Amino acid sequence: SAAQSRGPEMGSAVASAAAAEEEQRRALLEGGLAGGPAQGGGADRRPRALLPASSCRALALAATLCAGAAAVWLRGLPSSVASPQRTPSERVLLELAAERPEAARRAEGQRRLAADRSDRPLVTRSTVRNCKETNSTDDVCQKVDDLFAGAGEDPSSWHSGKDFQQVWDDITQRTSEVAIEGIAYIMNLGFSFMFPFLNFVQGFPRPGWHILWQITAWFNWMFGIDDPKFKPPVKGETMGVVSYQEYAETYFGKAFPYSFFEEYYTGTRIPSWEDNVNHKTAITLLDTFMSAAHAIGVEPMDMFHDLEPRFALDNEALVSAGWAGFQYLEPHDIKYASNGVWGIAVIEKLVEKYGSEGGEVLGPLMTDSVFSVHLRHDGNLFYVDMTALEKYRPITGYAPLGGKAAFKQERGSLHMVRLEYNGSVYTSFEDPQVAFDYQSKSKRSGWRLAEAALISSLLSMTNLVLHVKDLHLELAAAFQAVTVDAFATDPTHPLRRLLDPFIHRSVQATNDNFKLLFEYNAAEFSLAPLPVDEQLRLIDDFIRDQPLNLAEMDMERFGDLRNMSTDFSTREAIVDTSRWGWRWHYRSLMTQRLYDELIECRLGSRYGEDGGAALAADEVVQTWWTNMVAHMPALKRATRLNPEWAPPEKPDFQAIKHVLRVLIVWLSWIHEDVGHSAASYVYNPVYTPMCVPEDGVGVPARSFVFNTAAYRGFVFLERAALLDGELPAHWFDTEECSGFWWFRRCHTPANDPGLKCFQNLQNSLRELGQDDIAFSECDKHGFYSCVERVETAVSS
Repeated sequence: SAAQSRGPEMGSAVASAAAAEEEQRRALLEGGLAGGPAQGGGADRRPRALLPASSCRALALAATLCAGAAAVWLRGLPSSVASPQRTPSERVLLELAAERPEAARRAEGQRRLAADRSDRPLVTRSTVRNCKETNSTDDVCQKVDDLFAGAGEDPSSWHSGKDFQQVWDDITQRTSEVAIEGIAYIMNLGFSFMFPFLNFVQGFPRPGWHILWQITAWFNWMFGIDDPKFKPPVKGETMGVVSYQEYAETYFGKAFPYSFFEEYYTGTRIPSWEDNVNHKTAITLLDTFMSAAHAIGVEPMDMFHDLEPRFALDNEALVSAGWAGFQYLEPHDIKYASNGVWGIAVIEKLVEKYGSEGGEVLGPLMTDSVFSVHLRHDGNLFYVDMTALEKYRPITGYAPLGGKAAFKQERGSLHMVRLEYNGSVYTSFEDPQVAFDYQSKSKRSGWRLAEAALISSLLSMTNLVLHVKDLHLELAAAFQAVTVDAFATDPTHPLRRLLDPFIHRSVQATNDNFKLLFEYNAAEFSLAPLPVDEQLRLIDDFIRDQPLNLAEMDMERFGDLRNMSTDFSTREAIVDTSRWGWRWHYRSLMTQRLYDELIECRLGSRYGEDGGAALAADEVVQTWWTNMVAHMPALKRATRLNPEWAPPEKPDFQAIKHVLRVLIVWLSWIHEDVGHSAASYVYNPVYTPMCVPEDGVGVPARSFVFNTAAYRGFVFLERAALLDGELPAHWFDTEECSGFWWFRRCHTPANDPGLKCFQNLQNSLRELGQDDIAFSECDKHGFYSCVERVETAVSS
């Protein structure tokens, strides 16, 4: 209606054309989805074995020969027989469209047609090109293929930085459609090349790509050689606890100009029981590329600063273009640690369900998503305040961060009633001019620009401060390094056994990220639309002005400190359609209580009510506690400000439970919320933009493609999960072993008390995932990962 009021002829034509396109889409949906299940889009499920392992191995050679013959036969078939009629992106869009509300698809169709008719070049689904699906006469795809030729077989043969720069310059000087095609393809090929080195670690199958990996996997399987996700710690081996400043000086040859790097700690080496060869190879390859780029005077991240070319506000165009060339995932796959592009449909359904005024999305996000971690309550309204970010200089051309909003609870959700940004205040979200700009120009103006900037600010606060600064830099790496070193002489200690899953690969993940983000400047866009020096200044300011206190992170205290009623964090509130329930906190609180039960179950008989003397006399635990306080600033602050919660020395069992339940819930459960679950936002720049152009127009292709590729390739990495079925014997007190050498197998007897404790945790989480909508609305149907896919630790 707004488009028609501003321009009757244009509005009528656009609406008619959009209706015709929607009718065609509906017909495609009925024909395309009725023909059989779509490929991908669900969690990776492996069929149950029909034969014993020994019988399978006996048939392995025959099966291999049959598979090879089938592959040769299929290769010789006509394409109409050997492959589906529709392209991969068409199949993905059909499946996504089936989940999206009809009104949202129709509105997107109107925006697409308006952009196609506009004089401003914005790429839409109608004009987008894909190197893997179009028979383009243009040569950019071939140039990119040539650039990467031979790299899979011999990484050392890869071309120089100058070659890359020449291809990049050629691509970015083409028309918008060709430029986006080339930018997406070169990024996705590059990250696809790196992905197997980073994603596939011990204990996980490694598909295709490298013949050596295939042979190794086949050999191990044939001879029954175990490749566990967790190997037992080696007695006497330490990691070495060092400050990040010491680590940077040793491995980067430089010091960072902020004192907090001297006060936060990590491990100086990866323990031998965690494989690191492939990770190290990936980082070496990246080092080589960065050195080549610097040698010709190029800073690679600067290549993504330019705002052109741009997409229209067209989800289908973004999905179609953003993945071409990446071999391991399709956009809709819920696979490895990527939750797919389903956040698009999730938000659209919530906007429709809750009846958001003018289509505002911030209310639904603050209702159901992890962004509600930033909420406060004043007794009447709920509010979120990001004005502390206003002073930081954005990357040129992007909107500054900041803003704040107030919400009322109504009809089971939060609804925005006031929005402030950059000196303007909005209390109505039905502005005809804003609606016209959005639909006819793919432009955010007025309150929509303010809302998008505030969402970008929430993502920046969540990614940069909560995820990287709080969980990685301050807590996770120190937790692993201190624990490994403290128990090096006694790795079978009950407390060390308990903590093993929750410290897994944390130093590996953190040290790699530290280098990528702050040495190679990948923090730009991926964490915030700020230059790296501004991001480091922001971290330094927050450490000084809003320092982390572990006691205040306790879910039993968290709500009260924000003036939140305990009634908000209940199952009754979540299912009551007449009031708001704090879904994120309720999920975290319930999980923390399960961790508390696990700690009590595992250690209560040793250190419980009658075990105070045993704990005081346990020198290993006392040393561990002292070193934790010394190397974890958030814990040190808690012992000073909240000694009743955690004393600076001689802790009782209750204090140890306080600290461990908080560390574990944040480093496993909540890390999943801000890590892998970020797919709902990263892949979704129309509704949850990580960075917003200052003029509000469209989606800049370079920053979008970089963020998608970076998260998919460096963040959404598959690691051990809480609900994995095979639990390592060294986690528990008893084990039974048989065989010798390669064929030696150990397992934990079913009656082991520690095993029962961990299985109780798993069973409780499964029940929540099945019976509680706060947990079951996940993956394809919510903002969070489903319980069976949550990592045990900050391991990626």
